[in-house]
Amino acid sequence: MDRRHLPGLGREVSAVGAGCWTIGGPATNRGVPIGWAGVDADEALAALVRAHDLAVSLYDTADVYGLGQSERLIGRLLKLVNRSRLVISSKVGYFAGTAIHPYAAAQMRRQLLTSLSNLGTDYLDVYFLHSSDFGPDDRYLDEAVETVQRLRRDGLIGAVGMRAPHEFAAEWATDPNHPQAAESARFLALFERIKPDVLTVRYNLLSPLYAPDETDVFSFARRHQVGLLLKQVLGQGLLIGARSPSSPMAFPAGDHRQGGPLFTATALRAIHAGLDQLCQRFGDGQADLTRVAVRYALQRDPNAVVLLGFRNARQIGSNVTCLGEPLSLEDIGAIQLAMSSVRDMLAASGPAISNSHQEHSA
Repeated sequence: MDRRHLPGLGREVSAVGAGCWTIGGPATNRGVPIGWAGVDADEALAALVRAHDLAVSLYDTADVYGLGQSERLIGRLLKLVNRSRLVISSKVGYFAGTAIHPYAAAQMRRQLLTSLSNLGTDYLDVYFLHSSDFGPDDRYLDEAVETVQRLRRDGLIGAVGMRAPHEFAAEWATDPNHPQAAESARFLALFERIKPDVLTVRYNLLSPLYAPDETDVFSFARRHQVGLLLKQVLGQGLLIGARSPSSPMAFPAGDHRQGGPLFTATALRAIHAGLDQLCQRFGDGQADLTRVAVRYALQRDPNAVVLLGFRNARQIGSNVTCLGEPLSLEDIGAIQLAMSSVRDMLAASGPAISNSHQEHSA
């Protein structure tokens, strides 16, 4: 396993981290499905152990992933291994419980203590502000910032994290005609106020390309010397052919894919048209497509870490061990050409499908 220095954290971690949303199982938050069906706790634990055996040293979870189930599974792993050698990140900001708002100071402290108890540890290496909803007129923003800084001074967390927009260039914030102007400006304002050490952002084969004069999230992170965790690199399995247009699309209650626009036959046909082009160049097995997706993300920036989801030991094992040699510049160009056509087809299919890739919150 290659290792990388993660800016903002001040230490090396494995280039591939474990994204632990998928092992939380099905769940809902205020009636909205936020989980994954088909998760067996013992198999998930075996997957965490397998990840550790493969030298994965970063484990990313959240209080809402299975409403604590993901954290508790990582806690079972931490009883078996040396905690000090691992980087554990969790999140706060979506699950309010009975509190008036998830970013109320008392609720944040209560939620952190619950996360620490679930994990069986007395500190987090990174604590993410998971949502950008700080109440009407950002009523709880100052309170949230002061709380995470106090938690850091108390030694309960090591670094502060926040989400970046899935589509972002700093220049868009001052362009009133750009469709992402408001979101970009919002992110810049929150970044300045929160001053995070680490950002998390979705990045995969479907992510847009940027002009040379645009400051995308990678350039922005380098400029501000913050770390980047890249999530949904496999597109929730869609970018490695895990779902085809002919596959049944029914998901149980509590599974976030229920009714998801990218899981419709129309969207899957567009995605598979691009995957067919990649298969002709790289091979048609899931391992071949996984290598393409993960290597594409890893090679985007040497200081970014890729998070891979999994639900059993076979999945995490195959995802980590199939990486092979880096992609060539010609390979990357061919990938970008094939997937630009997919983005065009998704956009032409309607705003619901196109926006679904932009707006997913987990």
